[in-house]
Amino acid sequence: MPDYAYKTCAEMWHDRARELGAEKQYVNVYGIVKDATAVSKTRGSDSKMTLKIYDETTTTDAVVYGSADDLETVPSELSLTFFDQNPYELPRPADGDVIRIHRVQAQTFQGRPQFIAKTGSMMSYGHSKTAWCLFSGRDDSETPYAQSSVNLTPADLKRVQELRRYAKRATSMPFLNEFNGASGQSKQRRICEIKQEEFFDLYCLILDAHFVEGTDGSYVMLVWDGTDAPPLPPSMTTSLSQQREEMRLDETDFELESALDKRQFYAHGFDFRGQDAVPENEINSTVPLIGSALPVFMHGAKLDMDEVPQPGEWVKIRNLNTQVVRGQLQGFVRRETAFIRNKQPLPAIMEAYRLRKQQNLVSSWGAPGHSTTITVTKHPNMRYSTIREMLMTKPPMRHKLRVIVRGFSPDIVEMCQLAKGSKKYEFGCRFRVIDGTDSVDVNLYGDEAAQFFHNVTPTDLSKPSTARERLTNMMAKLTVHESVEESAPWIDLCVMQYIVRSKKSSKRVFQVFSTSMIA
Repeated sequence: MPDYAYKTCAEMWHDRARELGAEKQYVNVYGIVKDATAVSKTRGSDSKMTLKIYDETTTTDAVVYGSADDLETVPSELSLTFFDQNPYELPRPADGDVIRIHRVQAQTFQGRPQFIAKTGSMMSYGHSKTAWCLFSGRDDSETPYAQSSVNLTPADLKRVQELRRYAKRATSMPFLNEFNGASGQSKQRRICEIKQEEFFDLYCLILDAHFVEGTDGSYVMLVWDGTDAPPLPPSMTTSLSQQREEMRLDETDFELESALDKRQFYAHGFDFRGQDAVPENEINSTVPLIGSALPVFMHGAKLDMDEVPQPGEWVKIRNLNTQVVRGQLQGFVRRETAFIRNKQPLPAIMEAYRLRKQQNLVSSWGAPGHSTTITVTKHPNMRYSTIREMLMTKPPMRHKLRVIVRGFSPDIVEMCQLAKGSKKYEFGCRFRVIDGTDSVDVNLYGDEAAQFFHNVTPTDLSKPSTARERLTNMMAKLTVHESVEESAPWIDLCVMQYIVRSKKSSKRVFQVFSTSMIA
C-alpha cells in the first residue's frame, strides 16, 4: 500500500499562493466539507461539481476565498472543483462530511491558487487521477459511505475522527455563519435585500417547481426565505440583453427571455392553479403564509433533473442573478450559478418567520401598525391575512389585507353603469392587488363601491365632470408609483370570498367590503 503524505489546508494555500512556475503539483489532503454544489455540465464533455473544505489550519474569521491582497492570509475555506466525464463518478457530500482526496492538482491561475480534482481513469500522460473517500459527519462510522479509493489505514481513521471532533467545535464559529461576511465581501442576501442585476447568493426553501407552460422547456422554482421582495414600479422592466457584455450570458438566456415574453409570474396557492380554483382542503400547514415566493427561472438546456432541487428542499443558490418584469423581481440562473443542496433550515430564518407570524406582520414594506394608509375599514381589530393565505383558504371566508393596487379595470370613464332595470348609476370595477406573497383580482361594486368612493356620486362618467375628476384623482393616489424607492401606497382592504355557481361551473369571487378611502 502506498505511503501517502498529506498537507493541511493552510499548507496547500501557502504553497500555491506563491508562483511556482508552470509545473503542476499534486497533493493529498483531508478536509471537512462545506457547500458542495449539485453536479452540472461544462461547455465540453465533462461534468463538474465544486466543494469547499476547511480544517484546523484555516481561519475562523470568515475570510472570503482570495480576498486577502497578499494571499498570505489563509481563507476560511478552500474551493476545489471536481471534473469527470461520468457525472455519477463525482462525489456528492453533505455539509460536515469528512473527505480524503488523493492527487489534487494544485496550481496558480491568474495569480490565485486553484485546486482541481480530475476523477476517473488514468490520465494519458501517466498520472493517476484524483481518488476520494467520503466519511459521514453525522455518525462515527469507520467506513466511508462513498469512495473511489479503497485504501484505508488506521492513520486514516484517526484523522477522520480528529476532523469530526473539530467540525463539532466549529459550528459556532463566524466562518460557518451564512450571513457573516468579511469586510463587505459576502454576497449572501435575503430576498428583501436583493438589488436588480447583481450576482448574489441566496439561502432558501423551494416551495414549488415546475415547467412553464408555453415555453420551450423553461423551468421555474419558487423560493422563500421569510422576507418580502421589494415592491417596484409596475412600469419597470429590465432586459437580460442589457447585461450581456459583463455577464457572459448564454444564448439560452435570451431564448428564455423571449419565451417568457416579459410576463409577470404568480403561483396562486402553489398546490392549485389560478385564483378561481377552490382549495380542496384547508390551509396546508407546510406552506409558509408570510414571505415572498421569488420565481427563479432557468432554461431547459441547463437542466439535469436528477440535480435540480425539489419542493420542500433547503438550498443555497450561488451566483444567482435577477431581472425585473413589470415590477416583479425574478431570479435567473446563469452559467455561473450553482445549487448547493441538502442544506438545513437556518435558525435565523425560522426565528424571524416565527416572530412575523406572532406579530402578524403580513407585510415588511407596509407593515400594519407601523405605517399609515389612505383607506380605513370598519373592522380595525380584524386579524390581517396575506393573499397567499386567502387563496389557500376555503370559502366562504372574510379577510383583511394590507396590499398595493397594481392596476384596475375598466377605464375610469366606464366605472359607472346603469343598474339593471333602473335609471340609477352604480360603480363596478376590479382592482389587481399585490402583497409580498401573491396577487389577486378583487371586485368592487354596488353599495360597497359607493362606500369606498364615498365622496364621489355614481353618475355618467363618459363626459367631463366633477365626479370624474375626483375619481381620477382618487385612482391616481391608489396606483401612482413615485419611484423605485417609494412605492404606491399600501392600503387596508376587507375582502370576502364566496362561490358563484351555475349549471356549468363554479367560480370563486373576491369582493371588497366595509372599506373607504380617506384621502
